Amino acid sequence: MRAIGYFSVQSGAQGETALLGQQEAFSGYCQKHGHQQVATFAEDDPDGGRLRYGEMLDYLKQSKAEFLVIIAGAQHLGDTLESSVRRVLELDALRAEVKCSDDEFPDPLQQALKHWNRGKESKPRGKRIKEAMIAKAMRGEGLGKPPFGYRIGSDRRLEVVPDESAAVGLIFDMYNNEKLGMRRIVRSLNERGVQTRGGRGWSIVTIRDILRNRAYIGTYSRFGMRVPSNHTAIIGRDDFRLAQDKMEQGRKRRRTRAVQPFLLSGLAYCASCGNRMIGVSRRQGWKRKDGSRVEGQYRYYQCQSRTNQGMCRYHTWRADALERRALDRAKEALESGESRLDPHGLQHNAETGDRPISPQFLRALESAAAGITSLGRLRSTIAELDAQRAGPEGGPSSPSPLEEALAAGDMSSLLQNWDSLEGEAAGRVLRALVSHVSVGDDSVQLSLRQESERPE
Repeated sequence: MRAIGYFSVQSGAQGETALLGQQEAFSGYCQKHGHQQVATFAEDDPDGGRLRYGEMLDYLKQSKAEFLVIIAGAQHLGDTLESSVRRVLELDALRAEVKCSDDEFPDPLQQALKHWNRGKESKPRGKRIKEAMIAKAMRGEGLGKPPFGYRIGSDRRLEVVPDESAAVGLIFDMYNNEKLGMRRIVRSLNERGVQTRGGRGWSIVTIRDILRNRAYIGTYSRFGMRVPSNHTAIIGRDDFRLAQDKMEQGRKRRRTRAVQPFLLSGLAYCASCGNRMIGVSRRQGWKRKDGSRVEGQYRYYQCQSRTNQGMCRYHTWRADALERRALDRAKEALESGESRLDPHGLQHNAETGDRPISPQFLRALESAAAGITSLGRLRSTIAELDAQRAGPEGGPSSPSPLEEALAAGDMSSLLQNWDSLEGEAAGRVLRALVSHVSVGDDSVQLSLRQESERPE
């Protein structure tokens, strides 16, 4: 595969020596794995803003071809965990796969977690099991449940299942050529009697996962690694790329709408059945008497059992009402001394490097690094975070009175300005104080975090 080397000098590193080591590692990696060296971009000034990175982006955009970008480590792409991951995704969107020349951690996401000490240490036995699974994945041997359209053959590689592969081809054809949306594809497949592997009806989630799965172009992906041309492809690369481009265009259209965060996401649970409460948004439009059209958005929390399974009879709560009830209860706990808020742990400015790492982002990153979810899912999570961090006009939000009080360590001003608490700041405060919210028909019970449970 055609490979590009990207080298940069970190602050405190010995310039020419550091660059020379990265260049040698790049050449050695290409020779070992049979890649063709086509270009290199080297930053020789640690404070120069990485101008050559922009030149590399221009090169990729003009080439419009697939490349492998080799780096020495994730820290050479960005100064923080989040900024380095964003650049991995930026390069992936330009059809450039990023690899580290470190054979122990070739995957940039895994390497980023290791470098910033955010990865969780495995127990010895678990680590040995994972290493054995990674070794099998590197050989392209199937692990776990094979994708629809394939089964695991006698050589442990994926082999085509004729009936299922025909359905996969039909899905891509309807999406790319017949211009059908996913909902209409679901309806068409169900009406035609096309069977899923489990014999159940098709769903939008199933269709989306099939359209995103690189296994259908012969690439085996696991634990953040990709093994191209590993097995028989069902879909051509051009058809697969067309589907990705169409889905990306759809995501860009949806991102134009402002996204309000659900402050109690991951904290709220149904008091009736114990299942998680999930945030749900609904948009409804209607015409006025004068002919003008009005559209409104409704946000509320609903029990997951009720939403996905229809099993819980619990009634919903309006999002603003439930969140305000939780914030009022948290304020009471602070005023009474029942809980304490550490101002230092919540201070941050608008720069990514000084912003605490979002638990939502970290969970998505760990999942993608383990090969459980796709880069597309990680990209969607970051887009949601960006929307939450943006102000009403799409730009960075200015510090609220509450954040100014936090920066000054003024708890009295903090409590006085409590009612202005909203958005990302409100979510951070709630997560610092609350571990669990039990939601009933008419009651909201908060479980406060103990000192040892508070985020660092």
